[in-house]
Amino acid sequence: MTLHALRIVPFILASLLAFSAHAAQGKLGFTVDAKFDRKVLDADIKQVVVTQVAPASPAQRAGLQVGDVLEQLNGKPLVGSSARKFFGTMGDIKPGDKVALVVRRAGKPVAVVLVAE
Repeated sequence: MTLHALRIVPFILASLLAFSAHAAQGKLGFTVDAKFDRKVLDADIKQVVVTQVAPASPAQRAGLQVGDVLEQLNGKPLVGSSARKFFGTMGDIKPGDKVALVVRRAGKPVAVVLVAE
């Protein structure tokens, strides 16, 4: 694989993550920047940071903030977990589903529960 291709893979995965957070099935109202290890076929998550919170969205109502680092999704740690499983979980969210996050904000863990629209 060329160096150029290695640069594109994280961009594609991050784009999928942003798409998943706005999936047609259930809207949460936030986008993220995700960092992955160098595995190509099923990358492991290194870090997921909230980059945007939509006004009047479930994310804003729940108190999610730009700069929050996602650490857990529905009780499961994100760092080191499969990006593919994370995308699948985000894509399966339906309106009315509760999504429990633990984020790190100012060095402290904060629990946030969103209800998808």
